[in-house]
Amino acid sequence: MMVTNDTKTNFLVPGNLSSDIASIDEESYNLAGRYRADFGSELSIGALVTAKQSEQYHNYVASGDVKYQPTKQDTITAQYVFSTTEYPDSLYKELCSEDTCIPDSSCELGDCGINERVLRTKLDDEISDDFYRLKYVHKRRNWFAFTQYESVGDDFRADLGFISRVDVTKLVAGGGYIWYPLNSSFNRIELSGDWDISHNQAGELIEEETEARIELEGSMQSFTAIGFVNRDRVGRRHDASSLAIEGNTQMFTENVGWLYFEFTPFRQISIELDADYGDSIDYSNDRLGTQLFINPGVEWNITDSVSLELSHMYRSLDVYDGELFTANLTDMRLSWYFNINNFIRISSIYTDIQRNPSLYLYSTPKENEQSLGSEILYGYKLNPQSVFYLGYSDGMQSNDDIDSLTRDEQTYFMKLSYAWLL
Repeated sequence: MMVTNDTKTNFLVPGNLSSDIASIDEESYNLAGRYRADFGSELSIGALVTAKQSEQYHNYVASGDVKYQPTKQDTITAQYVFSTTEYPDSLYKELCSEDTCIPDSSCELGDCGINERVLRTKLDDEISDDFYRLKYVHKRRNWFAFTQYESVGDDFRADLGFISRVDVTKLVAGGGYIWYPLNSSFNRIELSGDWDISHNQAGELIEEETEARIELEGSMQSFTAIGFVNRDRVGRRHDASSLAIEGNTQMFTENVGWLYFEFTPFRQISIELDADYGDSIDYSNDRLGTQLFINPGVEWNITDSVSLELSHMYRSLDVYDGELFTANLTDMRLSWYFNINNFIRISSIYTDIQRNPSLYLYSTPKENEQSLGSEILYGYKLNPQSVFYLGYSDGMQSNDDIDSLTRDEQTYFMKLSYAWLL
């Protein structure tokens, strides 16, 4: 069980096409508790409760789940969750699209940019709804199959569980075959795939996807996965004041190829690469574009006590009239372990985003944005649950209005926890 309070109340407002963070300037109290009982190796039953409450807001969740293994090859899991939620009467006003609100207005519906998060928080009374999931998995040495169905109600909320999609049902089915070659550079080969389809609770199609992939494991701790995805899914709503999907969205077809690769050429060095290329919906402008994503990374154990992790993420989206944006993110982390209990970590993350505002149809974003976040952290671990952290972090940013990186955030922090083993 965990109980905590927070000086500010933050939570996610979920939808079936988008979600957003909401914040209430009130102290909140939060509780999460979990219980599970095992009846032999075949059956386990569990329960979960969470509560998040402030003066004008609350979210209560109760859940029951069961896992049953009638044989060593078959696993059946089921979960049922029920929630009740109440939002402040004025919360929806803070979630209106600011760029389309009439100046000095009270941001009433019809006066501002209505969106999904506004419609899902402008409520007169407390709301309640449920969520349930059923899953079956069959595993053999050389093949496996699975299927899963889940349903999330319109008014279901799990604000301590990070459920980002509501008003949706999803059916998934898939499987694969596995080879274990004896005289080959690969010691494991898996060919698999799955199909899934999602609707809203009214039965309107949101997404249908088919994916095929092959996975290879070999020498030097290498792992390679190559896949192809064919997906039909809707873009943004044409009439944002309605939650309807049919007649209110455009269906796009995406074809994407992807690759993931990792290996350890030497004991001290591990290398990985994540990449994909293909169609991608430009949700800001409700059209189809072409995306390139490349994410290489390396981990170097310089000595037995000093390690360096470095990764770079590049993403670009091209539309019919040119390149919409490019984004670069570089992440560096240097760690020094004095012994098994003490360490110091220095980390830095730099982000650079370049946009072409003339290609945006419904907004005018900043052309250039850069940010740099840095942190130094000292940690002492007596055991995994008894820790002491002391650190400093700061943030810098620049954009069209700020010519060079300027510090806008500075934080000193400390954390202490101790676990009594009974």
